[in-house]
Amino acid sequence: MMSEKGTIQEVCGALLRIGHDNLAERLVYLASDEDLEPGEFPVTLESAKGFLGFHLSVESEGEVGLACSPDGWVCAEWRFPDERIVGIWFLDADRVIFSATDKNGEFVNIKERNKVTECSKLMQALVREELFVWRPRG
Repeated sequence: MMSEKGTIQEVCGALLRIGHDNLAERLVYLASDEDLEPGEFPVTLESAKGFLGFHLSVESEGEVGLACSPDGWVCAEWRFPDERIVGIWFLDADRVIFSATDKNGEFVNIKERNKVTECSKLMQALVREELFVWRPRG
């Protein structure tokens, strides 16, 4: 359980509890100031919380990797055995920018006026496109 404000350590603890040690370790590194270039920022708490909320809600057969944008956003990329790719930049707990290809190699499109999408809308679209499935609650 996370406190109301939360911390990166609590986000990583939640990942550890579901057996995703590699993601927790990577997030700790990305949240540190190790290896930052001038003008770059470590992962922000709000972005980490966005990734965690997404990751706890859906699952996939894709292999996930994490990076950090210069703005401090978690950049998660899922690579699938059949060459499909999903890339999501978590701006905060609710907003994302994404790029994804479906089983036909076409880009997944959400009818939004700008590049920023609500995370909940993206989850629904990616489940509909069979890139992810809803994670069982329990």
